[in-house]
Amino acid sequence: MVERNILQLNELLPNTNNEDLLSSLQQMKEILQQPNLDTKAFKKSFNAFADNIYYVDTDRANAYLGGGATPGSTQSIAYLLRNDVLTGVEDMRAEVSYLIRELDKGGKIGQDDLVLDDLSEMIKMAKEGMIKYLDVVPPKELEAARAKFRS
Repeated sequence: MVERNILQLNELLPNTNNEDLLSSLQQMKEILQQPNLDTKAFKKSFNAFADNIYYVDTDRANAYLGGGATPGSTQSIAYLLRNDVLTGVEDMRAEVSYLIRELDKGGKIGQDDLVLDDLSEMIKMAKEGMIKYLDVVPPKELEAARAKFRS
């Protein structure tokens, strides 16, 4: 589902045509507000197919899970990639809201310091992070996860 959302955002990435821009940004905002992209739900969905990492040390504790294992190197990479995707989603949410607010005030892309470059880069980074994350997931687990979301 997260993968599909990121691909939808990439398809909606507006060009500098101000006529359709607001509509595209509003659609992007709706996607970014989906419950599965909420931080807690996002982490839970990724963790459903990963080791349950938990530290007793409260400074390092995972607030979303209890119990668990110490991560291996592959798992650490997967968590870093997951967090890159999550950061991208959170940044996109803020950027889309900002752009909508500025356009509502009469701003125009290419003027008033309004550009789509940052949003484009955020989507690119989230998409690349998702691809890298999926490359780390064992193929059987990836297919099981995709089958679950298809049904």
